[in-house]
Amino acid sequence: MKTKDDIEQQIEIQKKLNLEADEDRRIVVRVLSGEVNAYALLVEKYQKTVYNLLLRMIHNNYEARELTQAVFVKAYIALASYKTGYRFFSWIYRIAVNAALSHTKREERYGDLGTVNARADENGLTDDLSQELLQNAVKQLKEKYKVVIVLKYYEQLSYKEIAFTLDISEKKVRSRLYDARLMLKEMLEKSAFFESN
Repeated sequence: MKTKDDIEQQIEIQKKLNLEADEDRRIVVRVLSGEVNAYALLVEKYQKTVYNLLLRMIHNNYEARELTQAVFVKAYIALASYKTGYRFFSWIYRIAVNAALSHTKREERYGDLGTVNARADENGLTDDLSQELLQNAVKQLKEKYKVVIVLKYYEQLSYKEIAFTLDISEKKVRSRLYDARLMLKEMLEKSAFFESN
């Protein structure tokens, strides 16, 4: 059961997210009104996050940097199509995920999720063997399952944000996550993952 402090903390987090979303919308309006240099504010704010997402999906530092630039160029060109009812963050993520999926199809390869990152450390996933086993298991998932795992657990997007990003229903997101977790559990049970935790 949530305490009063938990509820107040959630309210504060939501207020902060709403303020950020409003700020992003104002920047978009400025850019569309002819103040094109304001777009740099959005690039600066989201460039690292988009890069990290792409790196986790395509597993190549150089290509992730190149794709990050391409994502922001594409977003700039399509800025007039941005719907202000959604967070800019979700919209740019959708473009990035589509770019990564297209790249993966072109390359016809799968990669691992990279090295142990700070977010994994924050979640207590510091054991190298466990992390490697988990990454290898995620690597083996079909792309449609892998992407929901990355967005939910590495990028910490909500179900609604993932649904928007992938252009699928929230129900489909939940279903894919459920299936992906079952597949991961099955793969990890065959490895030493549970012994190392």
